[in-house]
Amino acid sequence: MVKDTILVIDVDVDGIQEIMNILSDSYRICTAGSFEDALLIIRDIIPELILIDSTMSAKDGFDILEFLKTNDKSSHIPVIFITPLDNPDFEVRAFDMGSVDYITKPFVPKVVRKRIETQIKLAKYEHKLEELVEEKVSEIEDMYDIMAISFAGLVESRDGITGGHLKNTAIYYKCFIDYLVTLPVYSDVLTPVVVKKACRSAPLHDVGKIAIEDAVLRKSSALSGEEFEKMKKHAVIGGDIFHFLSSRIEDKQFGEIAEQVSRYHHEKWDGSGYPEGLKGEQIPLVARIMSIVDVYDALTSKRPYKEPYSHVKSMKMIIAGRGTSFDPALVDEFVKIGDKIKKCLASKEDYINNQRYFMYEG
Repeated sequence: MVKDTILVIDVDVDGIQEIMNILSDSYRICTAGSFEDALLIIRDIIPELILIDSTMSAKDGFDILEFLKTNDKSSHIPVIFITPLDNPDFEVRAFDMGSVDYITKPFVPKVVRKRIETQIKLAKYEHKLEELVEEKVSEIEDMYDIMAISFAGLVESRDGITGGHLKNTAIYYKCFIDYLVTLPVYSDVLTPVVVKKACRSAPLHDVGKIAIEDAVLRKSSALSGEEFEKMKKHAVIGGDIFHFLSSRIEDKQFGEIAEQVSRYHHEKWDGSGYPEGLKGEQIPLVARIMSIVDVYDALTSKRPYKEPYSHVKSMKMIIAGRGTSFDPALVDEFVKIGDKIKKCLASKEDYINNQRYFMYEG
């Protein structure tokens, strides 16, 4: 059986030997006499627990604790301070900085062993709980992926005119947003969690079309004014669907982001869009991104009333909408990754055939 590892940080050789006498039968003991020695050991070995003796300089002891608790590799390791009986201020400060317990001198071997055993068991139990939570989160995310596939497939099964549009825009959306997160101006807003949920929302942006009558949705010629007004309702209906869902599902943020994408992707930068006539940054960022890729796919796809436009012509038309239909800053960034978008255009069928269009592969 492999023994758990304990790192003992202590400048006192006799103190280290005393700890080893108490613990070496049950644990593998590593020792360090300074901050620097401890850092060298932690780079190579992740112990199950760390003991720090308070009789070393306060700076070294607390510097080590601060380093451990702010370092991703070691923040989970429980730390116990060894302290004299008459040093309550030290104990309080250690607890405030993240120490899980303390052991007093002179040592009582049975107490030392029990305190260490308890903290190692608690740390392992906490780690197990985190793994279980991650599994449940993964299951929930799989459920949302299935919902995305189902909703997108349901809408596209009724829309015989723009088949593939929901899947195509999801591909372009992911390509574009993955680039935007690398830019400081967007990185604070487009956090990894927001990006994941926005990508999952992308193929659902036209879900409101499920409620549009077939005579309008499947019409192969240009819509009349009255018919277009009916078609425009899909943005409100889609937004309402996700507004309803967001109050009834555990992942409310997903519902909120999906609502923004669905409800506002036809808004225009100059305020001339629908359904609410929002202007500029009143339009949520996730929807402003969708509005560009939504139009790009419409331009590059075949419709009953037109042949697909080339990538070059479509990009020129996107640029022409800069500052009127689209966020000018986003258009500039979209143009910068034109080659990547063109590759997505060329390879989108492969993505669709492999059913990867709805996934966020972050």
